[in-house]
Amino acid sequence: MVIDGASTDGTMAVINRYRDRIGTVVSEPDTGISDAWNKGLRLAQGDVIGLLNAGDEYAPDAAAQAAAALAGNFDFVYGDTDLVADDGALLRSNRGKFSLWYFSAGFGFYHPSCFATRQLYDRVGNFSTRLRYAMDSDWIARAVVCGARIGHAPVHARMVDGGVSVKSRFLAYGEHLQALQNAGVGSSVVYRSMVMTGLRGLARAGLGRLGV
Repeated sequence: MVIDGASTDGTMAVINRYRDRIGTVVSEPDTGISDAWNKGLRLAQGDVIGLLNAGDEYAPDAAAQAAAALAGNFDFVYGDTDLVADDGALLRSNRGKFSLWYFSAGFGFYHPSCFATRQLYDRVGNFSTRLRYAMDSDWIARAVVCGARIGHAPVHARMVDGGVSVKSRFLAYGEHLQALQNAGVGSSVVYRSMVMTGLRGLARAGLGRLGV
């Protein structure tokens, strides 16, 4: 399923070349990432749902690995992600891990490696269209409050570094904290997230000055 925001950059020409492999194509204006994701959720009919943005890729067995994990003890699984440059060069690899107050990589993983059950989406609801950067943080925080069973799975994905949340890191961080509070996560968690992010930033700055 492909949800396109009425692109004028040749995207539809590429989509049409593979049209026989795509079940559903929607190309129309939207109000942002959340709006596009919500359109996909409304149309999705499967029991397992993954969301992949333009330029990102699944490993060939990612969906099968996610489905196997979700058939066991989890409602939501995350995996490992390679961050790559626009030309495909590997920049760094993220071994997915989960902590509610860890921010430097979202919650400790990246969204291309994430899959959830249809039932969990029905419980948690759609992505907030009020948020521009941390709509996934908001949804995951709400899933935690709903009691979602979250775990790591051997899912691998590739993500192009430099998306909207990376380019606007501080705005994304503010929305992340807002998402935690809106979901009812305690203020101590939010404060710890702020302190940890500040300490990590200072450590990186110090190492940078030392040339490490």
